[in-house]
Amino acid sequence: MKKIIAILILFVFSLPALSECGCGETKFKAANEKISANEIAKEAFNIETKKVEEQIVDEAIRTTGQIEEIPTNHFDINSPVQGKVQSVLVTLGDFVGVGKPLVVIQSTEIARLQAEISQLKAELELAKSNYEREQTLYEKSISPKKEFEAAKAILLSQEAKLNAAESNLKILTQQDITSQGTFTIKAQKAGTIVEKKVTVGQIVVPDELLFHGIDLSSVWASADIFEKDLAKVKLGQIVSVVLDGIPDKTYEGRITYVGSVINQDSRTLPVKTTLQNKDSLLKPGAFLQFSVFTGEKKNSIIIPRTALVEVDKEGTEGKHSHIVYIKEDKKFIPRKIQVESHDSNNVEVVSGLKAGEIIVTNGAYQLQFGKKEEEHEHLKPEFNLPPYLVIIVGIVMLLIGFLFGRRKR
Repeated sequence: MKKIIAILILFVFSLPALSECGCGETKFKAANEKISANEIAKEAFNIETKKVEEQIVDEAIRTTGQIEEIPTNHFDINSPVQGKVQSVLVTLGDFVGVGKPLVVIQSTEIARLQAEISQLKAELELAKSNYEREQTLYEKSISPKKEFEAAKAILLSQEAKLNAAESNLKILTQQDITSQGTFTIKAQKAGTIVEKKVTVGQIVVPDELLFHGIDLSSVWASADIFEKDLAKVKLGQIVSVVLDGIPDKTYEGRITYVGSVINQDSRTLPVKTTLQNKDSLLKPGAFLQFSVFTGEKKNSIIIPRTALVEVDKEGTEGKHSHIVYIKEDKKFIPRKIQVESHDSNNVEVVSGLKAGEIIVTNGAYQLQFGKKEEEHEHLKPEFNLPPYLVIIVGIVMLLIGFLFGRRKR
């Protein structure tokens, strides 16, 4: 009997252990979030840290946008007359300067106009000769004055007809006639050919589009400002622009346009700044980070971009979530923070960090994705048994003990 009581007492004290053991399902400890600073130092010598401090910075409204073409920088090249294309001198994507030959066209209309000008020149010479003769006769009182006036009128008329015909030819051919009826169309504006609609041998008609070009020496950086920030935005404010595809280069300009109507869906207002595109890196459609400096100052925490481990690329009103590693004692601890763009090398912390904390500024990605020995520590196999099953087993064992003891008595 004493042995049975001892077994029951042992069972009761073992219940907590039984609640964690049972049917043989093995579980291992998950990878540690905290990483040993000493172990990392041995494996990755490029880990650098920095103490977070508040700085006085220029207040800025930050949003996103894209590069756009300036509508007035578009230009079309059309055929002035009907004719046949003899040669095409440029192709798609070519940059053309003012006066650059583009296409050679042979036209019967130009040939007819040239013939008409030749005839008018001959008639003008005849009118000049007749005028001079009548003038001499009139001065000698041989011919009446009305004959002299008539000769003068004919001369002036012939001069006017010739001037009109030559002006018409000049407008149509830009005075670049290579031979009878053949002329070259030249670029009247510098830019890049983005559309080509002409081929050799093609018959073109007046006003038919041959090329479409865009002058990209200057472009718009366009963005949308949220309604809550509109009171801080005005014409002439300094703007900083960083392209997503060229994060190490910053462009500066001033606001040249503020929209008049708020978008009812997004509750935003468009703003634009004109940027010079001398290096041709600003491509229409490219996404960018847009910062409008209000002229006010504020305290803020600025950290290097190299400290960030990316969590998401999208955010609300320019804010994005990232992870940084905080050094506490002898551990690196990951922490999720919210940031927005500050410049090409730094970001402004919106939430998640405070002054005085120490962060990893170089090597954060190694901490996040590097496989460390201590991240794979394993515990001995643990077994879990549902509590209700432990109670049932206990009751059964008590009943067996009771019955066994009674039978023995």
